[in-house]
Amino acid sequence: MVDLVKWCLLISYFYGRFTGIINFEIDIKTGRTRITSRATICAACSQLTMFGLLAYNSLYSQAMTSMWSNANYTHTYVFLVIATFRLICVFMALVSRWCQRRHFVRLFNSFRRLYQSNPDIIKYCRRGILSKCICATISETLQVVVALIMMRNQLTLATALGIWAVLSMTAIINVIITQYFIAMAHIRGRYILLNQELRSLMTEARSLVPDRSGVYVTRCCSLADRLERIALAQSDLQALTERLSRTYQLQVLCLVITYYLNLVGNVYLVYSLIKYKSLTADWPKAILVLGSVYLAFYYLDCWLNSYNVFYLLDAHNEMVKLLGLRTLLQPGLDRRLEAVFDNFLLNLSRNPFRLRFFGLFEVNRNNSAMVGNSLLTHSLLLIQYDIQHFKASRN
Repeated sequence: MVDLVKWCLLISYFYGRFTGIINFEIDIKTGRTRITSRATICAACSQLTMFGLLAYNSLYSQAMTSMWSNANYTHTYVFLVIATFRLICVFMALVSRWCQRRHFVRLFNSFRRLYQSNPDIIKYCRRGILSKCICATISETLQVVVALIMMRNQLTLATALGIWAVLSMTAIINVIITQYFIAMAHIRGRYILLNQELRSLMTEARSLVPDRSGVYVTRCCSLADRLERIALAQSDLQALTERLSRTYQLQVLCLVITYYLNLVGNVYLVYSLIKYKSLTADWPKAILVLGSVYLAFYYLDCWLNSYNVFYLLDAHNEMVKLLGLRTLLQPGLDRRLEAVFDNFLLNLSRNPFRLRFFGLFEVNRNNSAMVGNSLLTHSLLLIQYDIQHFKASRN
């Protein structure tokens, strides 16, 4: 299983290099990073090629627009808005990568040190990493297959390159999300290890009976030392999480906008395909089947991305609950152990664990539920507008 995770990480790295998202080199054997001219040129060429092909495909190719020749103007506007914002968000994410390249290098080095000092982390995040990589791979593969089948009668070299450029935007988004997913999974794995240590420490502390003997004082000092190490590790881990959020905040904001528009567009697309039968009259049944499977994996991918963050927040909350069991300890503990408990709880109260981006929004279950309600509302508004202004018989 660990080998599969390593393969996923390697594929993610080389895929990132191929799409230009990773614009620095990583030594596979040592894990050391370095900014080289070769990495810079490769990343720049990959991105310039993608945007060049997109521009050419938009100006000169009519193959993509012919698929929607029977669509009404609402379809055109909706998917034009989605495509425009998607392009802008990808562009902004790439600009952020170049402007903060050294920050990304230092961030990667921090995670490399985190893994090297705690190799057991991988045991607690490998299932999530494998699920994410498999889901993203299947989604992208299905997208490529569907695009090729739909363009089978108009497939030329120029069209194929145009399809590749369009799908490259999806690849860039998936690479960024996968990198962020893996980073958050590693932090969660480290939190799980700390919670195990803290749970063991609390069990030992509950067994203490204050008698002021030498053995009692020695055990209290040992527990105080261990608790200080846990508190320091948690503080470092929270600082690393904040650095990760600051470094990725522009990209996360862009990806949230992209995902929001895609989800609304997908709901409207499914409704349109059901209502306007003429849109799919010339499509092979395989496209409908593969498209349905793609949507299933797309929503599964969204679910994995969301719950990866929620599970990290749950791991932190579990640590707070474990520290709350301090009230069950015997009264009259050693002063130093009491002081360490007080400092730990005070630091957690002063600096609560939050995932905030640009100070605009905070990622948690409540806010995610609000976003879900907003998605449903906007999807229904689009469908309602379509019902009021268009009839299926017109197409």
